[in-house]
Amino acid sequence: MIINKKNTMYSFPISIEREIEEEVEKTSKRKNKETGKMETVKKTETVVSKKDVEYNIYIKKANRSELEDGDMFYSLELNKFIKMGLLTKAMLAKQYGNQGGVWSEKEQEAYSSLMFKMHKKQLEVQQFTILEKQKKLSDRQSEKLEESIRDLAEIKKDLTEYEMLQNSLFDHTADVKARNRTIMWYILNLSFFTEGELDEPVYESIFEGADFEEKYSNYKEKEESDDEFYTKVIDKISSIITVWYISGHQDKKDIDSMLEEMQKNIED
Repeated sequence: MIINKKNTMYSFPISIEREIEEEVEKTSKRKNKETGKMETVKKTETVVSKKDVEYNIYIKKANRSELEDGDMFYSLELNKFIKMGLLTKAMLAKQYGNQGGVWSEKEQEAYSSLMFKMHKKQLEVQQFTILEKQKKLSDRQSEKLEESIRDLAEIKKDLTEYEMLQNSLFDHTADVKARNRTIMWYILNLSFFTEGELDEPVYESIFEGADFEEKYSNYKEKEESDDEFYTKVIDKISSIITVWYISGHQDKKDIDSMLEEMQKNIED
């Protein structure tokens, strides 16, 4: 994996104290039994010492294929939670509306309309993606796919504004559960690191595994073991990817601005 500025959404350094084994050359004086003269003798020993090791954390920008996979993951998770008996946000909003809840009829209609548009766009993206994988996508359809992905991001942003007003109301809906799992999917798939300052650094995935379940299992292992590396990076990675997923911002300056605003709200 090669990550450059063009496909990096965010990066930051960390330093961790590690035990490092080093080969150290030591010199000593000893008398040569044959000549009777003192000689300098060199000997290499392995010494263990503690040193600060520098790491760079990289959160890469999701490419089109990853965005499509993320949307597919969301759809599968949403269906799973619905089958488990959880209501969707639209269903819950309607239920509260029928009971004289906090949303006006106009707000309920606007929210339901956005939900309908989102599902329609998700279907479009999935249909075009199937054609693309079969190499049957025309230039016009390819442009339409790009447009649908952009539209989907805008619709999600508009939905978020409604949800933030009624955040606690929607905490346990199928949609929010699926969204949180999808954010985790991106955390596991977009997080990388390099060790040390090398001319040609090796980019490694923070969470090891061939698929979501394996990576998530590795995530939980790190969490339970109190891994120092994990502890130092996970909160920041989670916050950055959540801000990106909800707002669509991919610029570090914009993400930092939103993180600062979130911190102020917590302190207030």
